[in-house]
Amino acid sequence: MEHKLLNLTLPFVIEEIDNILETYPKFLHQETFSANRLRQELVAYVLNRVPNKYVVVDKTEDFEQTKLSIPYSSQRFLDIEYYIHLGIRDILGAFNQTNCDIQPNNNQNFRNYRKVS
Repeated sequence: MEHKLLNLTLPFVIEEIDNILETYPKFLHQETFSANRLRQELVAYVLNRVPNKYVVVDKTEDFEQTKLSIPYSSQRFLDIEYYIHLGIRDILGAFNQTNCDIQPNNNQNFRNYRKVS
């Protein structure tokens, strides 16, 4: 009989990320984190900061049954929510910093503007 190792925290974190992103503005957060790389970065961010729960199951065992038996305290749940919000902020900040063009628009060069009387 073959067995497999399951991370029970992973699907829980993914579900919570989806729930929390729905509460953020669609344009900025939901669309930004719809990119697979950034979503994976957020999942990794959270999983690296919370204790993960694992189980060993038969390869034939249904994962849905196992997923329902995750015992999380309310404090652990709040920790996961906290790290999701923090991860959104940190990853979005890093993403904006590396992807924004901070060059001024030539039409908005106000330093050379002089009021003529």
